[in-house]
Amino acid sequence: MAIQQTKLAFIGGGNMAQAMLSGFVAAKFQPDNILVCAPTATTRETLAKKFSFNVSENNAAAVSFADIIFIAVKPNIVSTVAAELNVAMMHEAKQPLIINLAAGVTTEQLQAHFTSNERVIAAMPNLPSAVCKGLTGLVAAKNCDQQSISLADDVLTCLGKTLWLDDESKMPAVVAIAGSAPAYFFLFLEAMIESGQKLGLTYQQAEVAAMQSGVGALTMALNSALSVVELKEQVTSPNGTTHQALASFADNNFKAVVDDAMQAAAKKAANY
Repeated sequence: MAIQQTKLAFIGGGNMAQAMLSGFVAAKFQPDNILVCAPTATTRETLAKKFSFNVSENNAAAVSFADIIFIAVKPNIVSTVAAELNVAMMHEAKQPLIINLAAGVTTEQLQAHFTSNERVIAAMPNLPSAVCKGLTGLVAAKNCDQQSISLADDVLTCLGKTLWLDDESKMPAVVAIAGSAPAYFFLFLEAMIESGQKLGLTYQQAEVAAMQSGVGALTMALNSALSVVELKEQVTSPNGTTHQALASFADNNFKAVVDDAMQAAAKKAANY
Protein backbone atom coordinates (compact mmCIF):
# COMPACT_ATOMS: atom_id res chain seq x y z
CA MET A 1 0.00 0.00 0.00
CA ALA A 2 1.31 3.43 -0.93
CA ILE A 3 1.86 5.62 2.11
CA GLN A 4 -0.57 8.16 0.62
CA GLN A 5 -3.36 5.63 1.10
CA THR A 6 -2.93 5.73 4.87
CA LYS A 7 -6.18 6.90 6.46
CA LEU A 8 -5.67 9.95 8.67
CA ALA A 9 -7.95 11.61 11.21
CA PHE A 10 -7.41 14.96 12.91
CA ILE A 11 -9.06 15.89 16.17
CA GLY A 12 -9.07 19.67 15.86
CA GLY A 13 -8.84 21.95 12.86
CA GLY A 14 -6.68 24.87 14.03
CA ASN A 15 -3.69 26.51 12.35
CA MET A 16 -1.24 23.65 12.85
CA ALA A 17 -3.75 21.02 11.79
CA GLN A 18 -4.63 23.01 8.68
CA ALA A 19 -0.95 23.44 7.79
CA MET A 20 -0.42 19.68 8.01
CA LEU A 21 -3.61 18.98 6.08
CA SER A 22 -2.47 21.33 3.30
CA GLY A 23 0.84 19.49 3.20
CA PHE A 24 -0.80 16.07 3.01
CA VAL A 25 -2.93 17.23 0.08
CA ALA A 26 0.19 18.60 -1.63
CA ALA A 27 1.86 15.22 -0.98
CA LYS A 28 -0.99 13.49 -2.85
CA PHE A 29 -2.93 12.03 0.08
CA GLN A 30 -6.50 11.56 -1.08
CA PRO A 31 -9.11 13.77 0.64
CA ASP A 32 -11.40 10.73 0.92
CA ASN A 33 -8.80 9.18 3.23
CA ILE A 34 -8.76 12.16 5.61
CA LEU A 35 -11.26 12.90 8.37
CA VAL A 36 -11.32 16.09 10.45
CA CYS A 37 -13.27 16.10 13.71
CA ALA A 38 -13.99 19.62 14.93
CA PRO A 39 -16.63 21.00 17.29
CA THR A 40 -17.50 24.12 15.29
CA ALA A 41 -19.63 23.96 12.17
CA THR A 42 -17.63 26.80 10.60
CA THR A 43 -14.37 24.85 10.77
CA ARG A 44 -15.98 21.70 9.39
CA GLU A 45 -17.65 23.56 6.55
CA THR A 46 -14.46 25.45 5.65
CA LEU A 47 -12.33 22.31 5.46
CA ALA A 48 -14.97 20.31 3.62
CA LYS A 49 -15.36 23.09 1.06
CA LYS A 50 -11.63 23.82 0.66
CA PHE A 51 -10.31 20.25 0.51
CA SER A 52 -13.35 17.94 0.25
CA PHE A 53 -12.30 16.19 3.47
CA ASN A 54 -14.64 14.02 5.48
CA VAL A 55 -15.73 15.97 8.56
CA SER A 56 -17.48 15.13 11.81
CA GLU A 57 -18.34 16.75 15.11
CA ASN A 58 -17.95 13.37 16.81
CA ASN A 59 -14.35 12.65 17.87
CA ALA A 60 -15.11 8.95 18.31
CA ALA A 61 -15.67 8.68 14.54
CA ALA A 62 -11.88 8.91 14.10
CA VAL A 63 -11.35 5.46 15.61
CA SER A 64 -13.31 3.42 13.10
CA PHE A 65 -12.06 5.61 10.22
CA ALA A 66 -8.32 6.06 10.67
CA ASP A 67 -4.99 4.27 10.74
CA ILE A 68 -3.49 7.34 12.46
CA ILE A 69 -5.26 9.84 14.71
CA PHE A 70 -3.60 13.23 15.22
CA ILE A 71 -4.68 14.98 18.43
CA ALA A 72 -4.44 18.66 17.49
CA VAL A 73 -6.22 20.41 20.33
CA LYS A 74 -5.13 22.64 23.20
CA PRO A 75 -3.36 20.79 26.04
CA ASN A 76 -6.21 21.30 28.50
CA ILE A 77 -8.60 19.44 26.18
CA VAL A 78 -6.39 16.40 25.50
CA SER A 79 -7.68 14.36 28.44
CA THR A 80 -11.30 14.81 27.33
CA VAL A 81 -10.45 13.83 23.75
CA ALA A 82 -8.46 10.81 24.90
CA ALA A 83 -11.33 9.61 27.07
CA GLU A 84 -13.71 9.80 24.10
CA LEU A 85 -11.26 7.92 21.89
CA ASN A 86 -10.71 5.27 24.56
CA VAL A 87 -14.42 4.46 24.75
CA ALA A 88 -14.57 4.15 20.97
CA MET A 89 -11.42 2.01 20.86
CA MET A 90 -12.88 -0.40 23.40
CA HIS A 91 -16.15 -0.56 21.46
CA GLU A 92 -14.45 -1.03 18.07
CA ALA A 93 -11.71 -3.33 19.42
CA LYS A 94 -9.30 -1.26 17.37
CA GLN A 95 -6.13 0.64 18.30
CA PRO A 96 -5.13 3.28 15.75
CA LEU A 97 -1.75 4.97 16.11
CA ILE A 98 -2.19 8.12 18.23
CA ILE A 99 0.06 11.09 17.45
CA ASN A 100 -0.28 13.93 19.92
CA LEU A 101 0.54 17.48 18.77
CA ALA A 102 -0.38 19.23 22.03
CA ALA A 103 2.64 20.73 23.77
CA GLY A 104 3.26 19.80 27.38
CA VAL A 105 1.41 16.47 27.31
CA THR A 106 3.83 13.56 27.60
CA THR A 107 3.37 10.17 25.98
CA GLU A 108 3.10 8.62 29.45
CA GLN A 109 0.36 11.07 30.47
CA LEU A 110 -1.55 10.37 27.27
CA GLN A 111 -1.23 6.60 27.56
CA ALA A 112 -2.74 6.77 31.05
CA HIS A 113 -6.07 7.75 29.46
CA PHE A 114 -6.25 4.55 27.40
CA THR A 115 -7.25 1.14 28.71
CA SER A 116 -4.82 -0.51 26.33
CA ASN A 117 -2.79 1.34 23.74
CA GLU A 118 0.98 1.37 23.46
CA ARG A 119 0.79 3.05 20.06
CA VAL A 120 1.37 6.64 21.19
CA ILE A 121 3.81 9.20 19.76
CA ALA A 122 4.38 12.86 20.61
CA ALA A 123 5.03 15.20 17.68
CA MET A 124 6.00 18.83 17.24
CA PRO A 125 5.57 19.92 13.59
CA ASN A 126 5.95 23.45 12.26
CA LEU A 127 3.99 25.56 9.80
CA PRO A 128 6.20 24.94 6.71
CA SER A 129 4.63 21.47 6.77
CA ALA A 130 1.96 23.20 4.68
CA VAL A 131 4.40 23.31 1.74
CA CYS A 132 6.11 20.00 2.56
CA LYS A 133 9.20 21.80 3.90
CA GLY A 134 8.46 21.26 7.57
CA LEU A 135 10.38 19.77 10.46
CA THR A 136 8.60 17.46 12.87
CA GLY A 137 10.20 16.52 16.18
CA LEU A 138 9.06 13.09 17.39
CA VAL A 139 9.24 10.96 20.53
CA ALA A 140 7.72 7.48 20.76
CA ALA A 141 6.29 6.08 23.95
CA LYS A 142 8.70 3.62 25.56
CA ASN A 143 6.59 0.60 24.65
CA CYS A 144 5.54 1.78 21.17
CA ASP A 145 6.24 -0.85 18.52
CA GLN A 146 8.69 -0.33 15.66
CA GLN A 147 6.01 -0.77 12.99
CA SER A 148 4.08 2.19 14.42
CA ILE A 149 7.26 4.28 14.60
CA SER A 150 8.06 3.48 10.97
CA LEU A 151 4.50 4.34 9.90
CA ALA A 152 4.66 7.71 11.67
CA ASP A 153 8.02 8.45 10.07
CA ASP A 154 6.86 7.49 6.57
CA VAL A 155 3.73 9.64 6.84
CA LEU A 156 5.36 12.70 8.40
CA THR A 157 8.35 12.60 6.06
CA CYS A 158 5.80 13.52 3.38
CA LEU A 159 5.61 16.93 5.10
CA GLY A 160 9.37 17.53 5.19
CA LYS A 161 11.98 16.11 7.56
CA THR A 162 11.57 14.24 10.83
CA LEU A 163 13.77 14.49 13.91
CA TRP A 164 13.44 11.61 16.36
CA LEU A 165 14.43 12.24 19.97
CA ASP A 166 15.39 9.65 22.56
CA ASP A 167 14.26 11.83 25.46
CA GLU A 168 10.94 13.65 25.71
CA SER A 169 12.56 16.36 27.83
CA LYS A 170 14.30 17.58 24.66
CA MET A 171 11.02 18.43 22.96
CA PRO A 172 10.99 22.07 24.24
CA ALA A 173 14.30 22.55 22.41
CA VAL A 174 12.62 21.41 19.18
CA VAL A 175 9.83 23.92 19.83
CA ALA A 176 12.43 26.68 20.19
CA ILE A 177 14.59 25.80 17.19
CA ALA A 178 11.91 24.54 14.78
CA GLY A 179 8.33 24.92 16.00
CA SER A 180 8.63 28.67 16.58
CA ALA A 181 11.49 29.27 14.14
CA PRO A 182 9.48 30.25 11.05
CA ALA A 183 8.35 33.36 12.93
CA TYR A 184 11.99 34.27 13.64
CA PHE A 185 12.79 34.20 9.94
CA PHE A 186 9.65 36.18 9.13
CA LEU A 187 10.66 38.78 11.72
CA PHE A 188 14.15 39.06 10.25
CA LEU A 189 12.69 39.47 6.76
CA GLU A 190 10.28 42.09 8.10
CA ALA A 191 13.18 44.04 9.62
CA MET A 192 15.24 43.81 6.41
CA ILE A 193 12.32 44.99 4.28
CA GLU A 194 11.67 47.95 6.60
CA SER A 195 15.35 48.89 6.53
CA GLY A 196 15.42 48.57 2.75
CA GLN A 197 12.57 51.05 2.52
CA LYS A 198 14.47 53.49 4.75
CA LEU A 199 17.38 53.16 2.31
CA GLY A 200 15.15 54.20 -0.58
CA LEU A 201 13.69 51.00 -2.03
CA THR A 202 9.98 50.46 -2.52
CA TYR A 203 8.31 47.81 -0.38
CA GLN A 204 8.11 45.46 -3.37
CA GLN A 205 11.79 45.97 -4.25
CA ALA A 206 12.92 45.40 -0.67
CA GLU A 207 10.69 42.33 -0.33
CA VAL A 208 12.06 40.68 -3.48
CA ALA A 209 15.65 41.44 -2.48
CA ALA A 210 15.28 40.15 1.07
CA MET A 211 13.31 37.02 0.21
CA GLN A 212 15.51 35.97 -2.70
CA SER A 213 18.62 36.52 -0.61
CA GLY A 214 17.09 34.34 2.11
CA VAL A 215 16.21 31.58 -0.34
CA GLY A 216 19.69 31.74 -1.83
CA ALA A 217 21.46 31.65 1.53
CA LEU A 218 19.41 28.71 2.82
CA THR A 219 19.87 26.80 -0.44
CA MET A 220 23.62 27.30 -0.19
CA ALA A 221 23.64 26.15 3.44
CA LEU A 222 21.63 23.03 2.57
CA ASN A 223 23.80 22.08 -0.39
CA SER A 224 27.29 23.13 0.69
CA ALA A 225 29.89 20.98 2.43
CA LEU A 226 30.91 24.10 4.34
CA SER A 227 29.46 24.92 7.78
CA VAL A 228 27.29 28.02 8.22
CA VAL A 229 30.23 29.66 10.02
CA GLU A 230 32.49 29.00 7.02
CA LEU A 231 29.85 30.25 4.58
CA LYS A 232 29.45 33.43 6.64
CA GLU A 233 33.21 34.01 6.53
CA GLN A 234 33.22 33.36 2.79
CA VAL A 235 30.77 36.24 2.28
CA THR A 236 32.64 38.59 4.62
CA SER A 237 35.52 40.59 3.13
CA PRO A 238 37.81 42.35 5.66
CA ASN A 239 36.52 45.89 6.31
CA GLY A 240 33.84 45.45 3.65
CA THR A 241 30.12 46.13 3.81
CA THR A 242 29.23 42.70 5.23
CA HIS A 243 31.96 43.06 7.85
CA GLN A 244 30.43 46.36 8.94
CA ALA A 245 26.94 44.88 9.15
CA LEU A 246 28.09 41.85 11.17
CA ALA A 247 30.09 44.10 13.50
CA SER A 248 26.94 46.10 14.15
CA PHE A 249 25.05 42.87 14.94
CA ALA A 250 27.80 41.88 17.36
CA ASP A 251 27.82 45.29 19.03
CA ASN A 252 24.09 44.86 19.66
CA ASN A 253 24.50 41.33 21.08
CA PHE A 254 22.60 39.69 18.23
CA LYS A 255 23.44 36.12 19.28
CA ALA A 256 22.42 36.85 22.88
CA VAL A 257 19.09 38.23 21.66
CA VAL A 258 18.49 35.04 19.65
CA ASP A 259 19.48 32.84 22.58
CA ASP A 260 17.20 34.74 24.97
CA ALA A 261 14.28 34.33 22.56
CA MET A 262 14.85 30.60 22.11
CA GLN A 263 15.27 30.06 25.85
CA ALA A 264 11.95 31.86 26.40
CA ALA A 265 10.22 29.66 23.82
CA ALA A 266 11.67 26.48 25.32
CA LYS A 267 10.71 27.54 28.85
CA LYS A 268 7.14 28.20 27.77
CA ALA A 269 6.95 24.83 26.00
CA ALA A 270 8.25 23.05 29.09
CA ASN A 271 5.67 24.68 31.34
CA TYR A 272 2.42 24.26 29.41
